[in-house]
Amino acid sequence: MTSLLPTSHVVNATRPLGWTFRSVALVLAWVGFGTLASGESGDWKDHIGYTQLVGVLGSATPNGNGVPISLVEAGGATPIYFPNTADSDFGAASDPSGTAVVFTDGSGGQSNGSSSHATSMAKNFFGNTSSIAPAANAVTVYDAGGFISNVLRAPNGGTPLPQNFRVQNHSWIGSFAADANNPTTAELNNDRRALRRYDYLIDTYEITALVGLNNNTASLPRLLGQGYNSIAVGRTDGVHSSGLTNLVDYGVGRSKPDLVVPRTTTSAATASASSAATLLHSAVLAGGEDAAKSETMKAILLAGATKEEFPSWSRTTTQPLDDTFGAGELNVYNSYLMIEGGQTVGSTDATGAMVETVSSSGWDYQTVNPGGDLFYNFEVPVGSTAEELSILLAWNVEVTDISPGPAFTGSESLANLDLALYDSSAGFLDTLVDTSTSTVDNVEHIYQTGLGPGTYTLRVSGAPSNPTERDFGLAWRLNTLFDTPSADFDEDGDVDGFDFLTWQRGFNTLLGAPHAIGDANGDGDVDSADAAIFGATFGPAPPPLALSSAVPEPTALAMLIAGMLWLPTRRRRVHLPT
Repeated sequence: MTSLLPTSHVVNATRPLGWTFRSVALVLAWVGFGTLASGESGDWKDHIGYTQLVGVLGSATPNGNGVPISLVEAGGATPIYFPNTADSDFGAASDPSGTAVVFTDGSGGQSNGSSSHATSMAKNFFGNTSSIAPAANAVTVYDAGGFISNVLRAPNGGTPLPQNFRVQNHSWIGSFAADANNPTTAELNNDRRALRRYDYLIDTYEITALVGLNNNTASLPRLLGQGYNSIAVGRTDGVHSSGLTNLVDYGVGRSKPDLVVPRTTTSAATASASSAATLLHSAVLAGGEDAAKSETMKAILLAGATKEEFPSWSRTTTQPLDDTFGAGELNVYNSYLMIEGGQTVGSTDATGAMVETVSSSGWDYQTVNPGGDLFYNFEVPVGSTAEELSILLAWNVEVTDISPGPAFTGSESLANLDLALYDSSAGFLDTLVDTSTSTVDNVEHIYQTGLGPGTYTLRVSGAPSNPTERDFGLAWRLNTLFDTPSADFDEDGDVDGFDFLTWQRGFNTLLGAPHAIGDANGDGDVDSADAAIFGATFGPAPPPLALSSAVPEPTALAMLIAGMLWLPTRRRRVHLPT
């Protein structure tokens, strides 16, 4: 029989609105409601680049349509874990596809009633107005205790059951320990078994799994935040459990969280990250099988994260993520551009002659052999500076059943992959710029700013000690700017109506835009930032006979420019001529 635990048994009594219970010798807790609080500055969708994405793509913005997803909720002693399915946020009227959410009960207790926490998380994850994946309408809901015991079949059951979901959300924390601060050896072993089983599921069924942390700076919860293959989510304000994993015999020393989101609770942050992952999965449904792999999508989410919000953000060559903010703040616009940039297959040519230059944003999913290398070239054009180069390598820990029989006995194998970035301008691999060589993590991260013009080569290496080849996901974004911005797109010595028409024709080119089609600042796209440079440098019009009747007069043109500058653009510095 399940029972509500008194406060003395709460995993952390300071978490807001934290109901805690034991079920099947398991202590679970919500990690806070996910409503937009008055303390959140602005709209979280603005901060993560979603508003910008909609401003560019409009009705073509991916919305989660066709992506099967799952919500796992801490349900209490009864348990009560289901959202209120009658909420208008799940109805057909406001759904972009005119379809209501179809809920499937994975744990058999929907009749117990609805949970306000589950409803809030569902709205943040796939609600029509609250989420960024409103067309994700096939949702399976589990009670967290039932998920642990009946799906993972932890701690000592058979092989975990298949999970055919692309994204799964866990806005809860837990442990098998009755007192999380004083666990017994047996309880710690059960926590490890649960983590191994979930890492097995993620790797086997290619799930993008977003898991929550606590709403204070106490020690990391063991379930599920200390897994390898999931993505642990914190808050942009840093008020969440963070630091290095500490579960002995299951990967001590890895930084958590992996990613942060600008919400006021970790529950909402996790559900919002799940919503972003669902949007991105819907962008790769057509022919993007490798981009949908759990390793690749993790790399795309983390490589897209921004650091400008965190003056203290740091990494080292042996610690790829920041202890508090992970890879940084979720940015769905950056991640979408990496999907759009497409796959570039790494080269095995150690001479450099056959190494391909990648697009400014992109990804790869490959297999690296023990002792093998793969190479990728990045190009910073002459007259430009790389404002940012963000590269993220992710691979899964592999969990196998080492004692086939009635019980699943999981054992993990962690490959050791490394990144190295070289300046190859004077010769292939001529000068080492940076490395990421953690021996305990299953991610590596290189983040550079202010790189000058030239050719840079990334090397992905598999350690000779690796027992077998290993699949990995790789994602990158290279953001460049001209040292001297120019809106003289036809290079005739002035900035006039013809240049505005060039910008207008090239507007909303997202990647690979040359200066000649309207990229004034050198960032590879044509957007309102380029229009701002045009407006600041617009010069006298040529004689009237030189102008086509289709070109606006200077006064009308100036008004048109002003009208265009409301359009969203990237949050980055725009250097205007002085």
